Amino acid sequence: MRYRALEQSLSQCHSAVICDVLDRLDRRAQCMAPHVRPLLASMRVWGEAVTARFEAVDHLPEHPFELEMALTDSLREGQVLVSQCDGGQPAAAWGGLLTAAAKSRGAHGVVTDGAVRDYAEITGQRFPTFCAGLTPYDSLGRMDVGAINVAIRCAGVAVQPGDLVFGDADGVVVVPAEIAERVIALAVEKMSAEAAVRSRLRNGASVSDTYREYGTL
Repeated sequence: MRYRALEQSLSQCHSAVICDVLDRLDRRAQCMAPHVRPLLASMRVWGEAVTARFEAVDHLPEHPFELEMALTDSLREGQVLVSQCDGGQPAAAWGGLLTAAAKSRGAHGVVTDGAVRDYAEITGQRFPTFCAGLTPYDSLGRMDVGAINVAIRCAGVAVQPGDLVFGDADGVVVVPAEIAERVIALAVEKMSAEAAVRSRLRNGASVSDTYREYGTL
């Protein structure tokens, strides 16, 4: 698992503080568009991105679901499947059966800028799933995976295989792999400062004075 050494720190993090750190590093376009939401507000996800790009189709493929099945079968512990859905097709990029397969392999979750289906089955398995909405439409004959493990753009953010993906109720942030360790270390530092600020503010301290002292808000 690529980010195993960061697991303890990631379990304490939230997307907003990671996004703040990325802003400080002048990586200001790393948060997915707000229509990508968790199926349940309590869902949190983090891990190594594996990628898929869906393409619109208007026919039944000779080998339907071929790349999608191959990618799901290849998932490993700690990975997060991130998919880009082109063409605006009203079809599900993920469902309950794939969830069962991904969970059995130790995958941490799925993020897509398309729709998913089988809400009750996915949430019943408590599998972190972030998507743009729900639909009963199958992808068969509407869209199909055209490429896997390639650079994609999901909900407005560039994603490379191996990047760190972090999602919670506030949204999904993508941290480029080459700066992931630094970003999470800085995020932990920022959370410590925020805890001190929170304590001061709860005791009636001035917001302006506290900001001047700690530089965080």
